[in-house]
Amino acid sequence: MSGDEEKTWGFIAWLIPLIGGILVLLFKPSYRYARHWAYLSISFFVVAVVASAVATIISIVPFLAPLGWAISAVLGALFLVAWVLGILKSLNNSYWNPPIIYDLARRLGL
Repeated sequence: MSGDEEKTWGFIAWLIPLIGGILVLLFKPSYRYARHWAYLSISFFVVAVVASAVATIISIVPFLAPLGWAISAVLGALFLVAWVLGILKSLNNSYWNPPIIYDLARRLGL
């Protein structure tokens, strides 16, 4: 699969969404495993920001505010679970393809 250094860089990419991914792409672009996690990290960040923005907009509308708060809470829990799962999978030397996040990563160039 990949070496310990690649695994470490993959872990860094996922541990710090966006920034970790950019660091990997800047410093270790030849590491295939780390690059996989870098693109996932950047995609994860983008999906989380967009989802959070949508939930915030829904929360601003007075009669939809409770729905927006519920969506925010559910999304927050889902993103936390996805982040922890990603950390564990990056440390286990496995390629992970989470839905939506992986699709965006493929469009970014994974």
